[in-house]
Amino acid sequence: MKTQPEHGRVLLVDDDAMIRMLAAESLRHAGFEVSEADCGEQALRVFEESPFDLMLLDVLMPGIDGYTVCERLRRHPRGQWLPILMLTGLNDSESIERAYRAGATDFITKPINWLLLTQRVRYGLRASHAIALVTHSQQRLAHAQRLARMGSWEWSIAEQRFSWSDELQQIFSGDWKLAGAATPERFLDMVRESDRATVGAARQALLFEGTAYQLTYGIDRPDATLCEVFEQAVAVRDGSGRIITIEGVTQDITERVEAQRRIQHMALHDGLTGLANRQFFSQLVEVELERSRRDKSACAILYLDIDHFKTVNDALGDAAGDQLLCTLAERLRAEVRGADLLALKPPVRTAEVVARIDGDAFTVLVLEVRAASHAALVAERLLKTISLPLLLGGSEIVLTASIGIAVFPRDGKTVETLWRHAEQAMYAAKATGPSTCHFFDKEMNAAASVKLGLENALRRAIGNDELRLHFQPKVDAGSGRLLGAEALVRWQHPQRGLLGPDQFIGLAEESGLIVALGDWVVTAAARQLRQWQDAGLPPLRLSINLASPSFLQEDIADRLDDALRRAGVSPGQLLLELTESLLMVDAESTIARLNRLREKGFGLSLDDFGTGYSSLSYLKRFPLDELKIDRSFITDVTLGDKDAAIALSVIELGRRFGMQVVAEGVETRAQAGFLLAHGCPIQQGYLYSPPIAADDFAALLRRGDRFDRGLSAQTAE
Repeated sequence: MKTQPEHGRVLLVDDDAMIRMLAAESLRHAGFEVSEADCGEQALRVFEESPFDLMLLDVLMPGIDGYTVCERLRRHPRGQWLPILMLTGLNDSESIERAYRAGATDFITKPINWLLLTQRVRYGLRASHAIALVTHSQQRLAHAQRLARMGSWEWSIAEQRFSWSDELQQIFSGDWKLAGAATPERFLDMVRESDRATVGAARQALLFEGTAYQLTYGIDRPDATLCEVFEQAVAVRDGSGRIITIEGVTQDITERVEAQRRIQHMALHDGLTGLANRQFFSQLVEVELERSRRDKSACAILYLDIDHFKTVNDALGDAAGDQLLCTLAERLRAEVRGADLLALKPPVRTAEVVARIDGDAFTVLVLEVRAASHAALVAERLLKTISLPLLLGGSEIVLTASIGIAVFPRDGKTVETLWRHAEQAMYAAKATGPSTCHFFDKEMNAAASVKLGLENALRRAIGNDELRLHFQPKVDAGSGRLLGAEALVRWQHPQRGLLGPDQFIGLAEESGLIVALGDWVVTAAARQLRQWQDAGLPPLRLSINLASPSFLQEDIADRLDDALRRAGVSPGQLLLELTESLLMVDAESTIARLNRLREKGFGLSLDDFGTGYSSLSYLKRFPLDELKIDRSFITDVTLGDKDAAIALSVIELGRRFGMQVVAEGVETRAQAGFLLAHGCPIQQGYLYSPPIAADDFAALLRRGDRFDRGLSAQTAE
């Protein structure tokens, strides 16, 4: 009989068709016979029908996950010693430990290195075969132990005797005969403290219930070195079914684990900086492009090259140049580890989305690109980071870089195309001048430049008194009486004139200015309320929109309360409008934050109701004062179709929950009459008034006009 099988039958289980295809092709090319299953249920059925030598099993699948499949196979007579290699993108210790507890032989992380996959499968088959020989042939045991650095032990329950092989004693690096009688307790004491409870529990389950186990754990040797071992143990019963002996096999896998780590790191990382290399970066981009195709989303490749680095390197020497590159790599790694990058599926460390691909050239993968300016903003931050002074040998050095940007799918649909176009754009940036970025597409580049300029102007505008509040009345359609107003921000741009929120709110969100903008709105609204109050004008309640980043601040209630009290205004004069999608993020924390705002006296409104993802079970728990029917449902409300049904449902829902309902975007008398007739008198829209400047609104308050006269005039027209 051969000591090591050259080929074998492999069952590949993964719900990702692309990974199955690539893995199966690699294994078949290496001579393995491969069967496939796309879910846990199918894997169990196929396993029942045919024997296999090894299983590659994905962890996360719909239906039965990989952990459950593994546990069921270990209870199957043919699956007890089957090598099971888990395919997982969950690169964390808890997930790995769970895989081993489920009975996994080993794990392979995603994205899969196809060069190493067949070697890992071959190793799994060889190890499995070695264990089978140990189990079935005592004569071959010593030889297998020497080859595999594997020791055996036996625990006789009846005789209270614990024995071990010479190889096991070598693995533990201790002379137990000289140190005293070996016992299961002494054996367990050498297990790494963090693993001791797991190993102890597994041995107790084996001793009392006969549950076989497979575990990987660490040993603290007497010489203070750490050894990683893989252990398997089974119970031996007598004719009456009583457990009389525990037999175990422990293998030293320290060298394999360390070699695997070194090989994987060398294969996927740059030797100087530790960043991802060209090969690994390409794999990551390929994964992201596939996800973006499915989600119909965009991503971007940034190609970054240090300006005149060769001159600096020649002047300082190669050693100093390498030190500069390592410092720059750390800066880039830290800079992209923020909100611009999301976790890949399968997850990887976000730091590895930065790569050093050649000399002084780096690439960055930017995910979830909502607009071209998003990638440009990331590029601008990287340029600023690189241009920060560097200290080297007591001298201060300032470097600049040029960045080219290619956006998927606009600038290319493959890794190679995007890479090439980003590089071309980088050379275009170099031609423009130092410390610049350039898009591959000229139109996109021009638009992004305009948007970047607008961002800088908006940053200045917040502190330069360029922002204005306009006010749109809320009206009782039945009486025409003014009930309140919504405060809406405008930007009085020095060159472009008065800009509406649609021209800069999105930019404020992308650039991180939305919190500062929101603080300005609250302060300005409070100040305006105080001015009207001092002028003797009738009191009213103002509504303002509260953006998600502002609401999610832990101290938002205190911040708002302080702003109003500094202006001498009561929180009860402010109604905070929140969106559905915002409220559904961590609903329990949201409810606590809403209650805190309510305790302070603020009114709470749910804006654009019906356009988000609210759960009514949560809605009834939210302490809300007002529901606003989104304008998209008002446009065709008189036609009696689905929009009318939604609007009427919101009105009834608000009545049942004790909330006032406001219809926004009312533009025709027919819409106003329909809503009024069906129990929604509070309305807002151009039928009554567009948003108007503070002075015009104050004049409206002084006159005390009723809007029914204006409504009649518009109807006559």
